[in-house]
Amino acid sequence: MNPVDRAIDRIRSAISNDRHLGVQLYASVDGETVVDEAFGEGSPGTPLLRNDAVPWICSTKLLGAMAVSQLLDEHGMSPGAPVAEIVPEFGRNGKHDVTIAQLMSHTVPYAIDSEAAFHTTDHKTALASLCATSLSAPPGSRPQYSPFGSWIAVAEWVGRLSGVPYEEYVHRDLLSPLGLRHTVLGTPEPGTADEVVPLPLYGWEKDPVEGEDAPDLVPFSFLVGHPSVGAHGPAHELARLLECLVQDGEVKGHRVLRPGAVRTIATAHRSGMVDGYFGGLDVSWGLGACVDPILFGAPPGSPVVGHTGTNCGIAVGDMERGLVVCHLATNKSFQGLGPGRLESRVVRDLYGLVR
Repeated sequence: MNPVDRAIDRIRSAISNDRHLGVQLYASVDGETVVDEAFGEGSPGTPLLRNDAVPWICSTKLLGAMAVSQLLDEHGMSPGAPVAEIVPEFGRNGKHDVTIAQLMSHTVPYAIDSEAAFHTTDHKTALASLCATSLSAPPGSRPQYSPFGSWIAVAEWVGRLSGVPYEEYVHRDLLSPLGLRHTVLGTPEPGTADEVVPLPLYGWEKDPVEGEDAPDLVPFSFLVGHPSVGAHGPAHELARLLECLVQDGEVKGHRVLRPGAVRTIATAHRSGMVDGYFGGLDVSWGLGACVDPILFGAPPGSPVVGHTGTNCGIAVGDMERGLVVCHLATNKSFQGLGPGRLESRVVRDLYGLVR
């Protein structure tokens, strides 16, 4: 069985076993599409289509990574620059030395038990809460994955340095140049509103129990427009971000990032830190993107860049082999972290294309 057929069989089996509602799968090698299909349902009773706008969840952070790297390159700045140089109020309460690299590699140990205060699309309120937050340890001294808070600072940094709101910058300098007509962060751009209807993410009302009927799926909106988790789009458009990185900043002959900006994202800014959020793994991070194959199911030592979405997706590109894989599900599963997850197994299947 060829790698694509093996991956598709795996996805269809997962859907038929009631662990997934629907999945979009895209893969390419050196920019050439090898699979772009949708399976199952976008919502109960409605087939999932390949152009449906599925929640990207934390893979939304790749937009912030690209935006920041563009601006660093444009202004001749280093990832080691303090965030407070551009957003002075962020430096309050011991955060004045936090660098852009630390902010975007999840090594800012905020002195909080949860990020509930940042779990909002009210940007001004979230920013004020973030600026008022202190640290529990020196910046860069230990890992602390920030699902929401740090990207509030990223959005403000991008807005102030570019002179336009973050959402506008993303649409103007990333989504439009990349040709992503079915992707939205916040309010759809004029001319695309009829095409982009963000789907909710579905979750089980309780953990599935072996031997019992599958519990009901319940929908919830995942902070549409939030700079950390709020993008929606099809798998083949999320994959375009990775194709841009893998092809050194170009997509179909059009340059979006200069090579230096690509290197800024794909270079490890953090390693050698055991991360409790990721099951005690030592996960290497670039600028706003994971660069460690262990999180994606890629072969050890693979030079990868990408992100995962909470229990529902993977978007990853191999910088040497030219392979890009994007797997987006319409519901959260309960498979735990690690190589046994459906999307990680799909990635391993599709590496058969480039071995």
